[in-house]
Amino acid sequence: MPLTASKTCPCGSGKRPMDCCNPFILHGGNPQTAEQLMRSRYSAHVLLAVDYLWHTWSPSVRGHSSPEAIREWASSCEWLGLEILACERGGLGDDEGTVTFCAHYRLAGREQQHLEKSLFRRENGVWRYLDHAP
Repeated sequence: MPLTASKTCPCGSGKRPMDCCNPFILHGGNPQTAEQLMRSRYSAHVLLAVDYLWHTWSPSVRGHSSPEAIREWASSCEWLGLEILACERGGLGDDEGTVTFCAHYRLAGREQQHLEKSLFRRENGVWRYLDHAP
């Protein structure tokens, strides 16, 4: 599913994709906050932008998976929406932050939810997803 100017971004921001996740996923821009990274990673799942998901996951922990496993998971779901429930730190002046979210999706005909508090860290000036926060 391509991001187009006529639709709102899959991340639920209400913005046009070109004003939201498009610059990150398609044009190599770097999110400025942990929330922007979370939203763009959700959109990347919707769009099957596996390279973006892989490269925005911290190299220190991404060995737990593979691009093939990410593609298999993301393509098995019909992505229905994202809710950002809370953000702690993760702003312009921070080097670490958490984003609590609920991703809604349909898998094998059943609607499901993935609730997670994710940890993000700025590595060499670039925000990366680390893992579930404790």
